[in-house]
Amino acid sequence: MSELATTTVSRRFRRAFLAPRYWPTWLGLGLLWLLSFAGHRLRLRLARGLARLYRRINPRRVGIMATNLALCFPEQDEATRARWLERHLVLHVLALLDLGRIHRARSGELTREAEVVGADVLERLRAEPGVILTVHSVGLEWAAAMLAETVPGSTIYKPFAKNPVLDWWFAGMRSRHGTLIQPRDRGMKPHMRALREGKSFFYIADEDLGATHGVFAPFFGVEKATLPLAGKIARATRRSVYPVIGQLDERTGRYRLRLHPPVTLPGTADRDAAAAINRLIETMVREDPVQLMWSLKYFKTPPPGEPDRYAG
Repeated sequence: MSELATTTVSRRFRRAFLAPRYWPTWLGLGLLWLLSFAGHRLRLRLARGLARLYRRINPRRVGIMATNLALCFPEQDEATRARWLERHLVLHVLALLDLGRIHRARSGELTREAEVVGADVLERLRAEPGVILTVHSVGLEWAAAMLAETVPGSTIYKPFAKNPVLDWWFAGMRSRHGTLIQPRDRGMKPHMRALREGKSFFYIADEDLGATHGVFAPFFGVEKATLPLAGKIARATRRSVYPVIGQLDERTGRYRLRLHPPVTLPGTADRDAAAAINRLIETMVREDPVQLMWSLKYFKTPPPGEPDRYAG
């Protein structure tokens, strides 16, 4: 049996998961399961209320969102960015409330309930696997699960170090259609092997993972530590790069998988490669800026001699 036929993140339930310290986690997962049967209007109403609460109880994270928007869209006035932030918070919470729907969905259900923009590209991806370059958008979990229904592949998994119940729950959700999920510390070799065996690699390319392996390149005109690996992996495995983003329509509650035609990125690991990746991400984000997870510290690693962008 191929190594790719198994996952290294355990889906095995353990009795220790029933310990009292995990009861709040089970309560939250149970509420998500119940909400999966509710209509969109109820979930949206709840998302708007929770978004207002989030602003009050987590001003630091809201400040990170505001800083990111100001760095990336200085040409927009403050009122516009404030509206974007409000809309993003609602979408972000709504996507979290939808996790129960994703977890219990039957095979094919996520695809039937979503809109696909670029259906011809999706058909090509099914026939010609490649590097699926995506970002931390509000529709990320739905897009990943939806693609997994018909596009065999692999992805990187960041474990919940302090909560093995969430690890078990998310691992089950992300691997149930056969997707190979590997912790980040396993590196890229398992995913390159998967690509060579005719599978795709679902690669989230927008995080700032530090300057040790990253390269500084402009992202919305701001220097950002970027891992310039997408083109190098694609060239080494003779595959194409498919830019893809998952989006969520607040009004209808439907998800949208937007696929762009495959591209060729520099096969190097330098500033040019990093800049090309960032330009692709910018293109996808500009289509609807509120869809990106602005709560992440995309600029947490400043170039040498520059101050912390999130200080103060």
